[in-house]
Amino acid sequence: MVTARFRMTARARGAAKAAAGASWLALVAATTVGVGSLHRVRAAVSADARQLAGSDVTYRLIVQSYAAESFGANELPVQRARPLASTQRAVTREELARGVAVDVLGVSATGDHAPVIVAWVEQGKPDLEFDALEARPSQNAVYGVATTGEQALATPVVLSKRRAS
Repeated sequence: MVTARFRMTARARGAAKAAAGASWLALVAATTVGVGSLHRVRAAVSADARQLAGSDVTYRLIVQSYAAESFGANELPVQRARPLASTQRAVTREELARGVAVDVLGVSATGDHAPVIVAWVEQGKPDLEFDALEARPSQNAVYGVATTGEQALATPVVLSKRRAS
């Protein structure tokens, strides 16, 4: 009987080591070496609890990063703009009042400019498509936009604006 021997390259060992015991985002990061620019956006999202309904309401927080050229005349990205990265999670009114830390990992063609963060909260559970890349703020969403700063620090995003009807 012939047994096949598998020799791991240094790159494969590094990818396996980076992914061991980590999330699926770490797997993406470990396997996309050489594919454009990998960026990690750290955001500290908060909102005034008075702008949100009662504490028994379930909220979904969506955080997306965009290239700076994705924005037109208004503060939100143009309708056909594609996020570089996106995530969603369930949050409570109290968590938003204290602030919620969110990391978003994305891949872009180039790494020339710092991405812009768009975050919003709306009523509902985080049941959108897997990564919420197609999500857009609903009419009752409270949103905030911020340009990313230094990569080591979390960019503060305050949800304080409502979409115009």
